[in-house]
Amino acid sequence: MRAHRPAALAILVIAASWVPGTAFSATAAARAIPAPVGTGTLRIDGHMRDGGTLTATGVRWRAGRLPHGDRLLSFEVAYTWQTCAAGTCTTAADSTATPFAARRYVPAHADTGRRLRLTETASEVVETDPATFSFSVVHATRTVLATEPVRPFPARSAPWSAFVNGTPEHRTGSDEEWFQVGPAHYTTASGAPTVSYRIDRRAWQPLPTTRFVDTGLLRRGPHRIVVRTTDSAGTSLRAFRWRVVRLPAPLACVPRNGRPCWYPPHLDGTGRPMRWDWQIGRVTPLERSGAAAVDIYDIDGFLTTPAEVRTLRTQWPAATLAHPKAVCYLDLAWEDYRPDGSTPARGGRFPAATLGNVYFGYPQERWLDFRQLDALKPMLRARIAMCAHKGFDAVELDDIDSFDPPSETGFRLTPGDAQNFLAYAMNLVHRDGMTALWKNSPLLSWWGRRYTDGAVVEECYTFSPCFSAGAAGSTQYGFTCTAVTGAKPCGWDDFTTDVTRRQPTGKWVGEVEYAEDGYVCAPGAGCTGPHRFSAYCTAIESPPYGFSAMRLDVDLDGRLFQTCPSGREAG
Repeated sequence: MRAHRPAALAILVIAASWVPGTAFSATAAARAIPAPVGTGTLRIDGHMRDGGTLTATGVRWRAGRLPHGDRLLSFEVAYTWQTCAAGTCTTAADSTATPFAARRYVPAHADTGRRLRLTETASEVVETDPATFSFSVVHATRTVLATEPVRPFPARSAPWSAFVNGTPEHRTGSDEEWFQVGPAHYTTASGAPTVSYRIDRRAWQPLPTTRFVDTGLLRRGPHRIVVRTTDSAGTSLRAFRWRVVRLPAPLACVPRNGRPCWYPPHLDGTGRPMRWDWQIGRVTPLERSGAAAVDIYDIDGFLTTPAEVRTLRTQWPAATLAHPKAVCYLDLAWEDYRPDGSTPARGGRFPAATLGNVYFGYPQERWLDFRQLDALKPMLRARIAMCAHKGFDAVELDDIDSFDPPSETGFRLTPGDAQNFLAYAMNLVHRDGMTALWKNSPLLSWWGRRYTDGAVVEECYTFSPCFSAGAAGSTQYGFTCTAVTGAKPCGWDDFTTDVTRRQPTGKWVGEVEYAEDGYVCAPGAGCTGPHRFSAYCTAIESPPYGFSAMRLDVDLDGRLFQTCPSGREAG
């Protein structure tokens, strides 16, 4: 599914009018924002040899003096290591997927005889207009080239290899893991080493050329992976131990301050899927009234104020309720424009080692290593508590599908890693008195419905089956998808058919198609077949298992709002 993110930022200083959910075009800065200020001289300290440890040091960074009225949103420092010879530099051999945690580097065998170049980049994200959430991103860099080449690995020393790009928690509910092994450190005179691995008491296996190891499904209990590296100089072993435990049971929503929990029903009082609006591309929510009134507003958790949530819930009109309900949108990717986006040394809540690849090419956001749950719990607690403090009724957690495909994040996550992370996160939402919405990720929806109370899905009509029948019989991640009546339905109708005491008509699902895709035509347009707006509504909203469907623009800023069944443009 497409994620709606800001466009790539490619110039040193830019200012852009943008709110979460939009895809903006970066423009030259309207006014000068001073770049980050670095004091000192960048150095590479440590043992300049294969297998040694090097550290970036010598520079202290601070934000520049900001113009009056501007506000620093976040400040980060990232590190890039390159290996250079004959005037050409390429990515250093043992680089990782975590640039904000790459202050240290261990030269690899392929770096031997070449000089390393280190680039340190400081970035500040500056809000220039709170009313429109306009911000500028300003970078400054320092670069140093090592004065000597990387020396060989010590002669007659046993070679060794190490795990890189993260490992699971020592106690985890995930029943499958990937491990990545870095390139071996060795001396050429001893010959290229043989690297093998062993999981528990299984037979030793040669390390795949990809250097990734999949454990397969694991039983609960203790487990151990050992990597063995051998050449004529000797053998070394590197091991990691962990325990697979039972996932926490789903926690029911706990009412807070005398306010009952709200469970979004599949159907409203008229027997139709409950109408909603999705406005995460706005700073201030836009009220819908009259025929355009809705029962649910899904709005940005950071930018929406407690007063705005209170007004929405107590004064705005609704379609079938006394007043609408408010859903708090939170992204589980790292976003540098959020107040918790700074690196931890500057007060941020995202540990540097958990920040992986750029999210779909957008440098403003990065995927998280879900395996490191304990390290990420402070961030989760703070974000979800913010939603509760502001008075939201429910929480939508975005970007929960970082295990699919497994190479997306840089960490090789598994469905089990996601389950371990999301079971904690969804229970936390319930513990704070709100209900939880699943987002996209149909491959785990059969499991996610146990922990959540509804769902939000994008573009399932355009790009993939919306209902479980379309995926039934396909095999994914070791399990086979079933029809909605089976054990593992891979669609969102497994929510609308999930009848419970609190949701006797099933759980609510909101679905959006985007005008920019060019697939679903505007209401009344001369289109044929599945492209007609009425055909879309019939397929998605009308069936007994249907969703609350609408056609929006990718900015999600309220300008386009066409709801089923009529699609009449409403203000």
